[in-house]
Amino acid sequence: MEDKLLSLYFKIFPVRIMKYHNYRVERFVEYVAQKYDVKGKKLIDIGAEKCPYRNYFHQIKYFSQDIKQNKKRNIDFIADVNEGIPKITDDSFDYILCTQVLEHLKEPKFVFKEFRRILKRGGKLFLTTHMCYDEHMVPFDFFRFTKFGLRYLGESNGFVLEYISPHGGIFQVIARIFNTLPIKLFFKSGFLYYLYIILFTLPIFIFNLCCYFLDNLDREKSMTLNYECIYRKK
Repeated sequence: MEDKLLSLYFKIFPVRIMKYHNYRVERFVEYVAQKYDVKGKKLIDIGAEKCPYRNYFHQIKYFSQDIKQNKKRNIDFIADVNEGIPKITDDSFDYILCTQVLEHLKEPKFVFKEFRRILKRGGKLFLTTHMCYDEHMVPFDFFRFTKFGLRYLGESNGFVLEYISPHGGIFQVIARIFNTLPIKLFFKSGFLYYLYIILFTLPIFIFNLCCYFLDNLDREKSMTLNYECIYRKK
């Protein structure tokens, strides 16, 4: 029932406007699947949790990793990637997918070394992570990354950063603050939270829509919610 209500909600108020960085992450994974979903290749989804992207891949051999098993029991490798994944041998995978996970990892530099170990030569890492975002999944939220930090992590661990793109600019950051500030200050949970959502969804949608178009004025986008990256192992 909850999933149906959420689906109806986002049909009326599109994710592209209400949760822009979620929309961009989804589009990034769609792009990856369209271009790299090839028979005979192997991909591992790091920090897959509920494996929401499994259905995007039909030809490739899809594997998943997380720190614990999920309810559907479709996590293939249960391990803490901060400590490595010993059950995976060197040069095992053609591709790694890692979405909205890097900020939650205590040892990002070691994790990049592990990514390099398990990828084949020329293999690719498809990654998204936050730059400007509120703390979440606390206390397991450790870092935020600039484009320079993301480049450094790759290049210092045997990768070439082939592509990087921000998920919005300053106006998308403003929209995020506008959307969440009343909740943080006054409507954190319970009846008041749902009342706020009901009463203020339309004003929020209108404000977000304005920010969506105004964001085109920000050419540099040096302050962004999120980044998407494609790395290649040397």
